[in-house]
Amino acid sequence: MNTNEKIDHIRQLMRDGNIAAVIIPSDDPHQSEYVAEHWQARKWLTGFSGSAGTAVVTLEHAILWTDFRYYIQAEKQISGSRFELYKMGEPDVPTFQKWLINTLKPEDTIGIDVNMFSMADVKKYKTQFEAKGLLLDTDIDFIKILWTGRPARPMSTAFSLSEKFAGKSRKDKIREIRKQMDALDASYHLMATLDDIAWTLNLRGQDVHTNPVNIAFLLVASKKVSLFLSYGKIDNELAKELKRDSIEIAGYEGITAALSKIQDDRIILVDPENTNYRLYQAINKKCKIVEKPNPAIALKAIKNDIEIAHLKHTAVKDGVAVVNFLFWLEHQHEDTQITEQSVADKLYAFRKDQELFVDNSFDPIMAYQEHSAMCHYSATKETDAVIGNTGMFLTDSGGNYFTGTTDITRTICRGEPLKQAITDYTLVLKGHISVATALFPKGTKGFQIDTLSRQYLWNKGLDFGHGTGHGVGFFLCVHEGPAKISPHPIDVKLEKGMVLTNEPGIYREGAYGIRLENMILVDHAFENEFGTFMKFETLTNCHFERNLIDINLLSKDEKEWINTYHARVYDKLSPNLDQDVASWLKEKTKAI
Repeated sequence: MNTNEKIDHIRQLMRDGNIAAVIIPSDDPHQSEYVAEHWQARKWLTGFSGSAGTAVVTLEHAILWTDFRYYIQAEKQISGSRFELYKMGEPDVPTFQKWLINTLKPEDTIGIDVNMFSMADVKKYKTQFEAKGLLLDTDIDFIKILWTGRPARPMSTAFSLSEKFAGKSRKDKIREIRKQMDALDASYHLMATLDDIAWTLNLRGQDVHTNPVNIAFLLVASKKVSLFLSYGKIDNELAKELKRDSIEIAGYEGITAALSKIQDDRIILVDPENTNYRLYQAINKKCKIVEKPNPAIALKAIKNDIEIAHLKHTAVKDGVAVVNFLFWLEHQHEDTQITEQSVADKLYAFRKDQELFVDNSFDPIMAYQEHSAMCHYSATKETDAVIGNTGMFLTDSGGNYFTGTTDITRTICRGEPLKQAITDYTLVLKGHISVATALFPKGTKGFQIDTLSRQYLWNKGLDFGHGTGHGVGFFLCVHEGPAKISPHPIDVKLEKGMVLTNEPGIYREGAYGIRLENMILVDHAFENEFGTFMKFETLTNCHFERNLIDINLLSKDEKEWINTYHARVYDKLSPNLDQDVASWLKEKTKAI
């Protein structure tokens, strides 16, 4: 079926069930950012493959909502279908909730599959819709009926992450979680988020593309821990290891029965933002539910000393791979045809040469010219552009190693750069340096840092539509909470041991995009009579492009930072590079 045929079939089911609208989100039952193919229903319906978006189908309308990162991509991918794009964040563009409230009639019914919606969202929707006389049917799953040939739920083999990499045993992590449960008098804690479960149990898998996690639920009790996942994912050796650590294995589908059988009057800790509504419905109604964030979210965000040591070593390995790639790219003969997808394969090969590399940490963004203006562009067979000998090229990629996760973006120019591109690159770099060199009082939050990256762009009437930085997991998900460097006022302090990215950018639609990204570690700076101050330590090792820097726009301090950073990059990477690459890097990193 094509997209319009799918819409027609959904509308017939809506008429049969007296449903006025259905909402199809991008989520899975675990509220994951990146979901296994089995749950990519919004992509199956609309054809839009971006990671964020919500589709709404009524009897008269089909609308896709997505954010700035995907405007251009979404427009292209839904072109020719009945779907209309609503650009979230644009003036006068309502949320899908407001649109439904304004469009539907009182007593109309909105259908959702509550396996795919969090407790918090369903409760919010109920309040919003019922206030306008709209009804919410939580048992609608038209996708299950219509999606023929649906991919099976993933079944990769789970494996243990050694304590020599993780820095803490699973017993120690469970002990920390139970301590926070005790503070709330909670006898149970339900965990549904895949990266939190992976971190807590020092388990990894390959159930989600480029995310080393297993599809599972976890129920932590005062005396036991139950892991709910498909039995075939655990081999005998791992089963014995988990049993030694008092972790019981149960089938994936057994979670709802287990929740219903919790003893009366027990207190269960549940994260309303990260637990689907179906699980909430399954909990014994005589239990008391305490709604608080998963303790593991904050615990895993603070990297321990062993993880930090591994990350610093990994930053060298990954820097070697990226510098080898950039050297290779610059030295391709002008008659050699290279494309966005072929250079992605080449970078993967360079990373694969590095010790303890496992996989990409996300699908790389290899974007030439106007494609680089799409913030989260991903090349397909249809869009795979030949990379010419002139023009801007953006490479955003990362690796998952047993020793940590990386994320780096560099923008280069093939041939002679335009004056505007040089100015844009320099303004972005100035914002990057402003974040990298920031000193801030303990207790500062990410949104207070975010403006530093934008100030030089703002002074020219320019801006970018994404956050400046996100948390990064340790051999886990490349996007990790709870901290961000973003305009959104997220109430999370930047604490020693957190690892984030520093990635300002600028995007000129139809022309090019520029983004410069390093990973940074939050660290203690000093104490004085005004309190404790914090700083960032840059982890990533890779040069910036001298031919794209207008030194006349740089301050003395900014020049010194670049020179110091470049000297470090050369010192750390050159011993691991072939002589011709090292000589090339020496030229790239010479003082300005």
